Amino acid sequence: MTATPFSVRVRHAVVEQTERTRQSSKADIERLIEESESRIVSLGELRERERACVAALKYLISPIRTLPVELLVEIFGLAIHDDTHIQDAFRISHVCSDWRRAAHGTPGLWTRAIHVNTPAIDSDEVYADGLQNWLARSAPLPVPITWCETEREISCRSSEEVLRIAPRWRSFEAKPKSPLWLVKKFAQCNLESLEELSLDIPSVDPGTVLSFTVPRLRKLGLYINSDPLPILVMPWAQLADFTFNCSSHCSQPDIAFDVLAQCPNLSRASVCTGPLSPRAGKHTLVLSHLRALSVHFSRPAGHAANNGASFLDNLSAPVLEEVCLHFGNLMSHSTPGTEVHWTEAHFPAFQLRTPNLTALELHFSKLTSDDLMTVLHHTPCLERLTLRYCRHCFDDALIGALCYQDGVQLLVPHLHSLDLDGITINKQSADIFVSMLASRWWTDAEAISHLVPPAVTRWTRVGYRSFGRRRSQTGFWALMRDLERKGLPLKWY
Repeated sequence: MTATPFSVRVRHAVVEQTERTRQSSKADIERLIEESESRIVSLGELRERERACVAALKYLISPIRTLPVELLVEIFGLAIHDDTHIQDAFRISHVCSDWRRAAHGTPGLWTRAIHVNTPAIDSDEVYADGLQNWLARSAPLPVPITWCETEREISCRSSEEVLRIAPRWRSFEAKPKSPLWLVKKFAQCNLESLEELSLDIPSVDPGTVLSFTVPRLRKLGLYINSDPLPILVMPWAQLADFTFNCSSHCSQPDIAFDVLAQCPNLSRASVCTGPLSPRAGKHTLVLSHLRALSVHFSRPAGHAANNGASFLDNLSAPVLEEVCLHFGNLMSHSTPGTEVHWTEAHFPAFQLRTPNLTALELHFSKLTSDDLMTVLHHTPCLERLTLRYCRHCFDDALIGALCYQDGVQLLVPHLHSLDLDGITINKQSADIFVSMLASRWWTDAEAISHLVPPAVTRWTRVGYRSFGRRRSQTGFWALMRDLERKGLPLKWY
């Protein structure tokens, strides 16, 4: 058997210690063992000290050590991601004392969205302590807060910590529903930094006044689940972005129109509204700065079916660019013979007051293809068209009108994005549809070869989704894939 270095050392040690202890008693040998073990411990401690010194010296000459703190903090910011920012910030601050000082001394690393929620029952105080420390590190910068109420109320201590820094809120969102006590407490706070607010207001007593002093508020979302409605005191005139949704059982269907009338400086608006009363139809609301509008039509209880156009009939937005109209609630509450229909006059009349539309999105509309062609004819600047579950308007006639042919007047020549959702292209229409897409698409090489540039804009996006028909449309999907292979930017749902 070949001797190993260890076995050789052991053999020599045995010979050496045998000679050394030839005249020693057992007690003497045990004392020698204790002395040797003590020296081993001391040597181990010395080794660890030397290792620490080596590590410290390496750290002192490492490239990261020579970075200015400002650059190091910038790297920290890039390493912190929105969806894991809490874990990322804590990891960075636990690498070493220098990094911890840099992280704790940089409030900007601690100012991403905080979701205040309900922890486990036995950890309320631990959670509140962590929340307090986190909020302290972000001072004095503004912070976004999301209040996530669950079946168990957020602890009093956590609530106090959040409300204590109310002057530093940059945004506040309460979901899924804002408890009334919170809304009232919130209304009493100093909200000098608040720019965005989203509240889901529960049922309130008649005559309830909710007054908010928010000098910097620009974006507001109100979801009101109360009838009667509260009396809201807001700086309406300074809003630039407004979302308003009132419960379907509200007895004041004009409320959305009335509130918008107080917001002359809006650039974006999203409202859920029902039919307007004859009183509201006597004047036209002019929103001179509005660029994006989303309207979700509903029919409150006790109101008969109507065409839903009365809201737009009373609205003028001369610089409007994007419109989304959603008729889902009207459709879901319709009885046979009372479905929502728009006559040809309604939307084009609105378009005359909004000549710069570049994006149109329709959900559950009952427009026919003739109606939609009239709409498109009055939208020469249209660039993006989205149709979701509008099953009566996308037929061969409309497809043919969108097809590009030299020398033939074309609808919406600037259209470059088309999204179709819940619209099935049948076998008879497949070839026409594919030909229409192909007529408005060409490769870069083909574009160079054109002596005269095409009179239409090339597709930048085509989105399509239907349901359960791919097997029966094998030929159609083959044609679509062929276009996709040629470079058509096709998005499958």
